[in-house]
Amino acid sequence: MIKNKWGRIINVASVSVKEPLPYLALSNSIRAAVVTWAKTLASDVGKYRITVNNLLTGYFDTDRIAQLNAKKAEQMDIPESQVRTEMEQKVPLQRIGDPLEYGYLATFLASDKAAFISGTNIPIDGGLLKSL
Repeated sequence: MIKNKWGRIINVASVSVKEPLPYLALSNSIRAAVVTWAKTLASDVGKYRITVNNLLTGYFDTDRIAQLNAKKAEQMDIPESQVRTEMEQKVPLQRIGDPLEYGYLATFLASDKAAFISGTNIPIDGGLLKSL
């Protein structure tokens, strides 16, 4: 990237960077370290026209979410559909994200159209984060 004087680095992080989750202490701290490192890296490589950004991921309709919901449903002895509905109700848009929506944002950040966006944390969470 330095040799070509162009590049895009997009880190997959979590909304827990801004609002730590009580049951993920280790994950919260490592993700926070990644976004801090990325901010430093953005300053270091900007002169080479390399951008560095972080996507703060909320709930997306993935196999991992399905697995977590199934486990929670089993532990609570409730239907998986109820777990999913409760998750959706936490999100102001009242739904879980489509992975394609995530891809659209990542594609934009990887493009020349995002050449002046660097060193940022971009929530993609349907409004889930309460903080600024």
